[in-house]
Amino acid sequence: MPFVSQRTLRNCLPLLVFLSLCLLLAVTTTTTTTTTRSLRNGSGGLPKPSFRLGNHQKNGPARHGKQKAIPGQTPRPDLKPGECTPEMDFLRRQELGLTETIRYTRRCIRPIRSDKVDRNVLTNISTPLVNTATMATINLTSCARTEIPPCKEEVLELHVPNPYPERKYPHLLFGVASSYARMESSIDAFATWLSGTDAQLYVIIQDADKHFLSDLEQLYRDSGIEATFSAKNEPPTIEHLHFLLVRSLLAFSTPDVTTWMGIIDDDTFLPHLYPLQTRILSKFNPQKAHWIGALSDDFNAISLWGFMAFGGAGVFLSLPLAKEIEPHIETCIKRARIQSGDGILKECVYAYTRTKLSIVKGLYQHDIRGDVSGFYEGGLDVPVSLHHWRSWYREEGLPGGVLVGKEVCGGCWLQRFKFGGIQGGVNDMLFVNGYSISEYFPGTWKAGPGGLDKIDLGRIEGTWGHAFNGQYDFSYGPLRRRLGRARKKSYKLVDVNLIQELRQIYVHRKSDAWQIEEGAMDEVIELVWEV
Repeated sequence: MPFVSQRTLRNCLPLLVFLSLCLLLAVTTTTTTTTTRSLRNGSGGLPKPSFRLGNHQKNGPARHGKQKAIPGQTPRPDLKPGECTPEMDFLRRQELGLTETIRYTRRCIRPIRSDKVDRNVLTNISTPLVNTATMATINLTSCARTEIPPCKEEVLELHVPNPYPERKYPHLLFGVASSYARMESSIDAFATWLSGTDAQLYVIIQDADKHFLSDLEQLYRDSGIEATFSAKNEPPTIEHLHFLLVRSLLAFSTPDVTTWMGIIDDDTFLPHLYPLQTRILSKFNPQKAHWIGALSDDFNAISLWGFMAFGGAGVFLSLPLAKEIEPHIETCIKRARIQSGDGILKECVYAYTRTKLSIVKGLYQHDIRGDVSGFYEGGLDVPVSLHHWRSWYREEGLPGGVLVGKEVCGGCWLQRFKFGGIQGGVNDMLFVNGYSISEYFPGTWKAGPGGLDKIDLGRIEGTWGHAFNGQYDFSYGPLRRRLGRARKKSYKLVDVNLIQELRQIYVHRKSDAWQIEEGAMDEVIELVWEV
């Protein structure tokens, strides 16, 4: 060992200390990063899903205890159990994001069900939806001297369709190719329309080598979904995996039971399986080759990708057609000019079968961005499928919104009702069930004449980006111009609670007001449906 003098050691001591500290910091950082990554990937125990769609609840009243903090908000003070009524507890939940003080009113609704109700016809009601006499200012930081306005004394009767009949759908097999994280965050959405239906869900996870698929599969099964998860790390692209689902679903199908396979995206949403079966699939013979779907609602997308069933809206294949193209899957992937799942499927069907695309109504690719309220408020028939609702635009209240159709009145989701002005006011209201309540103000010299009678509700309001560039005329036209905040005040559905009644919470945020005045606060309209 070479000789080292004490003087040399003394001179090197500061450097040795510095290097030791750096080494210690590096080890600590690596350990922390590894721990964080293992928890996120599930190796340290599967975390609970973090994406709570619409905050809709079916498991009883809001819990007491510590309020969940929202970034940028001051947590409300904790109150003792029983200090607040269940109604107040429901409103106090921090995740609703309400201001500390709110203007609140509610209305109880009794559904009058009938198979003679045409839910596509706008219902005109001359009386107001809400009464200013029942509006109250409520301080959500305390329950002292707080009384929720009553609504049982003046129940509103609304004519709605009958509930969908209870039935099972074991003949339907759905396939999804996605990542672990996206499927983990989508449990609530899939449970809304698949739970308890006996329909099968087969999922290929691209990054399965980093996670425990059995844990995620169990979470889906605990939610009432007949789900099976499969690992697939090759080929590397999700687009190829979407097309390979044809082979996987064919192999997974149950003989003499499965008749239709549906290939969907992880953000495809079906409000209910009954419209899919009765309005679309029942029109076709599953013993013959069928390729069923919808074009994009954006003509520019059709010009770019071609005439095909766009995958986000849902692509439905009969088993005879799947058997025809299965032997050619590798060749189709290799030769396809469009390397997307639905594009490869299109070229494969055209190249190796005589089947042509059957275009159906009700499946929505939704290649639209921004504010899509005009679509949902437009008086269209109940959508069979929706897409991009948590990516190209944000409508996270959808899974909660469709509960009114699932639990109360079948096709009444998005059914429209026109009401006379707020009692004591002059403004009309449009209630779109399970989505929004909009108050329409009289016109100004800039906006033209006001009132709902002056607005053509037969036309869809062009609220989304590029609505008037011509590319959406063939799918949603004729459109009407978007109304500004000075003409239209919107209360959006933010929460649903189902216990003995169905409670819908519609909120107008003070930040969305045309003019924010001093002392402004969020405004809440709660509708309580008899179930």
